[in-house]
Amino acid sequence: PWEEDEIRRDRVEPQSVSLSWREPIPAGAPGANGTEYEIRYYEKGQSEQTYSTVKTGEPAVTVTNLKPATRYVFQIRAASPGPSWETQSFNPSIEVQTPGEAASGSKDQSPAVVVTIVTISALLVLGSVMSVLAIWRRTCSYGKGGRDAHDEEELYFHFKVPTRRTFVDPQSCGDPLLAVHLFAKELDAKSVTLERSLGTGRFGELCFGCLQLPGRQELPVAVHTLREGCSDLQRLSFLAEALTLGQFDHSHVVRLEGVVTRGSTLMIVTEYMSHGALDGFLRRHEGQLVAVQLMGLLPGLASAMKYLSEMGYVHRGLAARRVLVSSDLICKISGFGRGPRDRAEAVYTTMSGRSPALWAAPETLQFGHFSSASDVWSFGVVMWEVMAFGERPYWDMSGHDVIKAVEDGFRLPPPRHCPSPLHRLMLDCWQKDPGERPRFCQLHGLLSKMVQDPEPPKCADTTCARPPTPLADRAFSTFPSFGSVGAWLEALDLGRYKDSFAAAGYGSLEAVAVMTAQDLVSLGISSVEHREDLLSGISALRARVLQLQGRGVQV
Repeated sequence: PWEEDEIRRDRVEPQSVSLSWREPIPAGAPGANGTEYEIRYYEKGQSEQTYSTVKTGEPAVTVTNLKPATRYVFQIRAASPGPSWETQSFNPSIEVQTPGEAASGSKDQSPAVVVTIVTISALLVLGSVMSVLAIWRRTCSYGKGGRDAHDEEELYFHFKVPTRRTFVDPQSCGDPLLAVHLFAKELDAKSVTLERSLGTGRFGELCFGCLQLPGRQELPVAVHTLREGCSDLQRLSFLAEALTLGQFDHSHVVRLEGVVTRGSTLMIVTEYMSHGALDGFLRRHEGQLVAVQLMGLLPGLASAMKYLSEMGYVHRGLAARRVLVSSDLICKISGFGRGPRDRAEAVYTTMSGRSPALWAAPETLQFGHFSSASDVWSFGVVMWEVMAFGERPYWDMSGHDVIKAVEDGFRLPPPRHCPSPLHRLMLDCWQKDPGERPRFCQLHGLLSKMVQDPEPPKCADTTCARPPTPLADRAFSTFPSFGSVGAWLEALDLGRYKDSFAAAGYGSLEAVAVMTAQDLVSLGISSVEHREDLLSGISALRARVLQLQGRGVQV
């Protein structure tokens, strides 16, 4: 829609760039009225997968939080409200070089930026100061009439800025209900239609629904609701999750559409990921994807984790079950704020089917220590899960046995058909010393090269001199197996379903090993989380049964 010379570089500062352009009429649109613009930008030489975006209703924008003395690539596209937005293409790229700090001198700061800094500081320090409440009331009216277009653009850009590089911890906010509106759009409850239940979520019901905003195409969404009668702590945790997710804007992080805080039921509305959790998706399609296709899922996830780590956010609970898969097979990080928070929870829940010990770094289990390096350890396990088609890490080993094995230097062996360079990268992630593990920026670069080159470098820059010992098959003989269906259910912390399994005729481990998701529904297991735990356990049990049968052992 534009030629490069039609985009004006109005102001270029060390950490900001101001652009403007003529207002076009998109093809097929009745007019330019109501047109929105999306600005995509990234550092030149970096992968386009790591781009950031800004949306505005005006033909001008100021992008902040840039790096001095850095060349950026900018692209712009426009669309009127409606289904045409996603089909509009970006204009040809333009490049802008930010000057060094010395080149700018001590110029006055933009009033809008000053107001923003003061506002956020007041929120974090004073919480309920009247000036913050005034800003909150303005923010809560986002998307409604009564403001001119310029005012809306300023609020959107400064309060919902996707380029911020410092994560604001919800625990540092005095009032999460007030703070959440700085990062999440308040939706009218009437715009959200709940169509069917997807199961029980962490705080209440998880539903599939539709979001209908004025002048926009109906959008399928996932709606997380807060159950009635919840405690104040659960309510704060619910709001904190929305506040956390609202700060992220990355193509491989689940997108927050908005929140509903004014009705009788609090709701968090996110994009709908139709294929569900990655581990379940991989189990359902085992054998249908080749190694190169599986590896192709990893660079995007590494890019998302690089983005999160650069913001100062530590996930704490990264696992394949917390990665969701969209209808176009894009994997996105989710599960924010749900990881184990202390050593006790990490150790004493280890008999659960989803034991944190299977993904946790040694320093997390021993000292309750979380960092970007502990996320790297977990990411190594996620890579293993992907290449093993969602198989349970460490198979039927209990959490306590996994902890002991890892402390003794054992590591997961490569899954079948896993390229050896990729397994070496996993071993790098599983270094006992956190300082020896690669960073996410290195992982992203190495994984991107591996997808393109069958023989990438064997290790990251921080490779170990002595790689850990892979967990060999013989290690199975030193760890207990399950002697009955009841014992297996107890190990998954799901012993409540013993009678249901027995009544349906599942009296042997061989019978359980061939169960499907539909079989679990037939047993009356309505909890989505319990079904996923059971499916994960069934996958591990199937591998164990086949192994024992191969050795001539009667199961």
